[in-house]
Amino acid sequence: MMISAKKVFYLSIFSVFSLSLMKGQNKVPFGVVKAEEGYAMVRVAKDNYRKIVDKIRMRRGDVFVYVKPAPGETEWIWIKYPDKDDTEKPFVRYDSLNKEGMVNKDRIAYIDRLPPYTPTKSKNGKSLIFTDNTDPKIPANQRSKVIIDVYPSNASYRKKVKDANGKILTIDKVKPWGIGNELPEGMTEIKSIRVQQPGRGSVFVREAVKNLFQPTMDFNNVGVTSIDNDHIFLYMINGSGENRYTTLWTIKEGKVISQIIYNNPE
Repeated sequence: MMISAKKVFYLSIFSVFSLSLMKGQNKVPFGVVKAEEGYAMVRVAKDNYRKIVDKIRMRRGDVFVYVKPAPGETEWIWIKYPDKDDTEKPFVRYDSLNKEGMVNKDRIAYIDRLPPYTPTKSKNGKSLIFTDNTDPKIPANQRSKVIIDVYPSNASYRKKVKDANGKILTIDKVKPWGIGNELPEGMTEIKSIRVQQPGRGSVFVREAVKNLFQPTMDFNNVGVTSIDNDHIFLYMINGSGENRYTTLWTIKEGKVISQIIYNNPE
């Protein structure tokens, strides 16, 4: 049986994700460049991982997926990361990572080990609120917040395209996440994500939250962390069973700029 390259990617990521959970290291396998110098060099290698064919500069705040310790190395880890277009875009969603290489451990941090925002729920239970309480000297009304609004989905009224087996391929021309052949009864979706910072404020662009179904309301599966006020990260493990998926948004200077999303079945 032939397995597509995309399927191999998903299986590979799932294996890494499961291994990290078993070792109790990370909830999600995301990392970020935190180097104070503003960048980290990724060594692009082939064959036995020691044949360096290129070096790519990743900027402070750039994110990646941790794969494993680099073979034969103690100070380097093997990562996968998205292939960015030369043309800058206001926002981009990545559902495949086709670049890989080695990066020095001293220049990166794991997303879910960074200082976390404090989670609470709204009174109506439909919003998850994350507040930066790391500096108690900052007045409560001036602290940064990320708010996730979750509401019943209206996907049943939207245009769907299915494959020969009945799997829903697109809803309103965009790939859906968290569902299979049918729309579950009582299905929910992310309606909006808002960022509140002193002197800044934004609502995520529609492309950053579209068709994200069955979002978690469990604080064990969602979190907000940061390396500074200009680089905030929101991660979620949503859906269940074969339709579970993990996603990470990068918020830079108050606005969402990118998202990594992939399927990782339970």
